[in-house]
Amino acid sequence: MKPFAFLLIFISLALPAAAQSTITLEDFDLGGDTKPATSASRDASAPAETDMEKCLLDQAACSNSEFKSNTTLSMDDVVNLKLVDREGAASTPPPVGGSSETASSAPLPTIDMEILFDYNSASLRPDQAAKITELSRILSQDKFKNYRFLLLGHTDAKGSAQYNLALSQQRAQTVAGFVAAWGGLSEQRVLASGMGASRLKDQSDPYGEQNRRVQLVLLPVN
Repeated sequence: MKPFAFLLIFISLALPAAAQSTITLEDFDLGGDTKPATSASRDASAPAETDMEKCLLDQAACSNSEFKSNTTLSMDDVVNLKLVDREGAASTPPPVGGSSETASSAPLPTIDMEILFDYNSASLRPDQAAKITELSRILSQDKFKNYRFLLLGHTDAKGSAQYNLALSQQRAQTVAGFVAAWGGLSEQRVLASGMGASRLKDQSDPYGEQNRRVQLVLLPVN
């Protein structure tokens, strides 16, 4: 039996129509070993950079419409939005893409991801396995060891602000839990927060599916 096969991610949904869901890593078995490898072995056998990784390393040069984000955030932004506190964020190393910008007002590396959920649900769907395991593999590499990972849930504008905020929070937490478990990452390094419909990807189409997404932001640490 595979290690971590019974590692459970429990999601307690607060929405009226939802019930507790239990997801195991076995549900996301892609035919390979689901045991998180060491960062050295992952780097040694890592495939060539995918569009996801390329866009995370250099958002300005990103040509993939899914991963391209128009929501830029700086360390000042995430502190002011109370997504993280100022502790550990006073001085920042250069972004992983190689920029020399270190100011707290400089844009942080980020990508958008279209991770599909069923209506009114925060349970991960098995057909989203490839994308989420790819993200987990990327973030577990040594090149990202000086970063924390902030996952922001976004919704479209349909529904009340309170409903959208709660659902986006639950979905971000679900993705964060799986990324931490599969990638062998400390839970303290993988953060989650809901943004509701406050930062639409396409303001000209507020109900469009492109607005329903999870955004990854890299947070440099001292």
